[in-house]
Amino acid sequence: MPAMKTPVITKAWRHKGEAGRIHYIAKRADGSTRHLYVNEDNALYEILEDHLAAIGYAGPASAEEH
Repeated sequence: MPAMKTPVITKAWRHKGEAGRIHYIAKRADGSTRHLYVNEDNALYEILEDHLAAIGYAGPASAEEH
């Protein structure tokens, strides 16, 4: 199985008033980025939530955070 050399998800945050949703920036293979979000019923949500908790992020994001 090949390992990815570059992180695919570079940022993640919550928006005020959006319970059960985490926004994130995904980096494409060509270097461009895309703003996406994941809802609570998705396995990626759980992974991002764990990583945000590990760095002490409680959200929601302010404009300066993304």
